[in-house]
Amino acid sequence: MDDQRPQLPNVFTDQATGQRISLLDWQASNRRASWLLSLFMVGLLAGIGYLAALAFDPGGAFFFVGIAAALAVTQSAAAYWFSDKMALAAAGARPATVQEHRYLVNVTEAVAIGAGVPAPKLYVIDSPVPNAFATGRDPEHGAIAVTSGLIKLLDRQELEGVVAHEMAHIKNYDIRLMSMLAATLGAIVLLRDLVLRSLRFGGRRSSRGGGQVQVIGIILLVVLLILAPLLASLLRLAVSRRREFLADATGAYITRNPEGLARALEKLRDFRGGKLEVSEGVRHMFFINPVLSLNANSLLATHPPIEERIERLRRM
Repeated sequence: MDDQRPQLPNVFTDQATGQRISLLDWQASNRRASWLLSLFMVGLLAGIGYLAALAFDPGGAFFFVGIAAALAVTQSAAAYWFSDKMALAAAGARPATVQEHRYLVNVTEAVAIGAGVPAPKLYVIDSPVPNAFATGRDPEHGAIAVTSGLIKLLDRQELEGVVAHEMAHIKNYDIRLMSMLAATLGAIVLLRDLVLRSLRFGGRRSSRGGGQVQVIGIILLVVLLILAPLLASLLRLAVSRRREFLADATGAYITRNPEGLARALEKLRDFRGGKLEVSEGVRHMFFINPVLSLNANSLLATHPPIEERIERLRRM
């Protein structure tokens, strides 16, 4: 294991775009955005609760707002403390051991030294399809899961590149931000379903006994509950695509070898040995999306095009 690698610079220029990137600023921005999203979710769900009170029971506004705020706090806490465990369980990952996966452990420890972060916990997904993902709210609680197929397919430089990419997500606090975004979307969808179900069963009675304020409340509530999940989902996808580019650049600087990461992307792009079957809720976390059509340049894509990622790396 090489423990003499220079530390990752805090500021560098992405030669593919000419953009000057400060990792410290990016990490601080992700931390701020995570907490702001939590506050935003509380405020948004409280607003939905207030509109629900206008629609169903104007006298019970405090009750509806309290329920919505409690839901927001619960979702945020679950995303912060348990998102890593839920993601690993959903992917069917099991802990890696030094005895069984010494090669993977050695590669990860070397990359962690280059990145200047604690070595993350390692997990293995028993699948011949090559892929990997990272989870964990901060570098002290990071975890990386790789498939057995990835270990077999890639050489050491390529595996280092993939591990460095995933470690960059942890180092840059991408995982915490994406967990908060997912929690926001999940809370909105859950509250939407509850309110729409209530409207379906109690809407007629409410409309007969309600005044103009109540009707306006119902209209605003329905519009918000239709648009909010869509906007939250598009925001999450846009952030996800952007973070992949930065993780590629950061991973290349950690290893000082963008070509290794580019070759790994090529091998995963050209792999034709089947499809990785994992829960839809964790697909966006993987090195490449297991659904190849979602590695594209579109609003619904979770990852940028693989060819564009390779081109950027080779121009670094």
